[in-house]
Parts: sequence; structure tokens; C-alpha cells
Amino acid sequence: MKEQIQLDGLLLTKDAQVVSVMNEILGNFAIDTEVCGEIDSALDAVTQRRLDTVIVDWDGVTDPTRVVRAARKSSPNSNSTIVAMVNEGSETHALLVGANFMILKPADPDHANRCMRAAYGTMLQNRRRAARVTVDLPAVTRVVDGGRIDARISDLSVSGLALQSKQPLQINQEILAQFSLPGFANLVHATGKVVNANANGRAGVRFSFVPEEDLNLLENWLAVELAKLEKAEMPAYHADQNSN
Repeated sequence: MKEQIQLDGLLLTKDAQVVSVMNEILGNFAIDTEVCGEIDSALDAVTQRRLDTVIVDWDGVTDPTRVVRAARKSSPNSNSTIVAMVNEGSETHALLVGANFMILKPADPDHANRCMRAAYGTMLQNRRRAARVTVDLPAVTRVVDGGRIDARISDLSVSGLALQSKQPLQINQEILAQFSLPGFANLVHATGKVVNANANGRAGVRFSFVPEEDLNLLENWLAVELAKLEKAEMPAYHADQNSN
């Protein structure tokens, strides 16, 4: 069986029926999804974290356009796949704001699954283009002109990384990071600048320098990991699995 790629998503809704339907469907697609009912936490997520999909219950939350526009303007999610769950009459507005796909409410499992299958292909394409790999790696990290911080890398590419630290970082801080890639003992050394950060310790770092030998190791490892995307299998779905 081909490997299924783990993707990351955000579901913005206060509707328990929507949560129930979408949790089952998103699980089929291996989309690890945070359910969010408040706009402030949603805005924090779309501006600070890289998400493969942002699903917005268009008529079930206040000011959904603000969340979509914030995602489109953010560095991590300017190209994320946005799915709007809409009532009749809201479709045009959702598309104009920036939604890529729509699920008509009330959320019928079969209809929602068909829409998510289409969106899933776009998510994989975007992940390939972004050339980022989700990881969970410890890192020895130091702030230039500062001290050592404990951090874990959650997202890695040839041009940068995302990390979670125990203390907040500041935009434009210079970071020195050392980490090992899965399956390799050699350390990768990288210098970079914080390009986005929040008060909870999440930060995005763009590399400014990686030694040539370390860069070659990183590129080769990423190439192997990203090749798995080419072999990712569209999850099977049986239309009668949700029938009574």
C-alpha cells in the first residue's frame, strides 16, 4: 500500500454537526485538523502556522472573510487550499474573497467527501511546490547576542524552518540552529532570521547561511521525503460507509 501523507488543517466553526461530519472525513485523508470556534485563535493560526488547508464555516462564524484574507496575506499560507462551507447565496462572496473549494451546507457526508477529494489533490500539489516537510525534531538553538533556547522544529525546507520554543522570539532576530535529520548522525548547522513569530513561541525562520556540506545533506533528505508525495495514494472512500 502506498504511503499516505500527513497534512495539517484548521476548521473554523461553532457548529457541532459540521465538526462531526468533517472530523470523520478529514481523518480519512490523514489531515490533522485543529477545530477552532473563535476568530482570534483562527487569525493567530493562519498567520503563524503553515496549514495545508483552512476550512471556514462561512455562515456559522463571525467575519469569515477576515480569516481568509489574513491567510492569503500571510507568508505561511498565501497558497494554502481554502475550503468554504456555505449556505446557498454565499458562494460568490466566498469565491471572491479567496476560497478555492466550497461545500454546501448542511454538510452531507458524501458531498463533503467529494469536495475534499478534489481539494486534497490541490493540497498535495501545493505541498510539492512549497517543498516543505512536516517533522518533529529537537534543535540546539541560540539567539545571536542572546542565550540558548529549547526548541523543536515542526516544519523544514531547503530555505527555512518553523519551530516551537519555550520562549517567544522576535521578528528579525538572528538564530543559530543545529539539528540532526532522521536517519543521520551528522548535525546540520544553519543561520537564519525570524520572519514571523507569536507570543506562544511559534516562529518561522528563513535561512541566511547553511554550510555547503550540510545543505547538500538537507537537499538530499528533502528530495527523498518529497518523493513520497509523488507516491501518495488518494484515500479510498465508500459512498455507503456513512449510510444508515
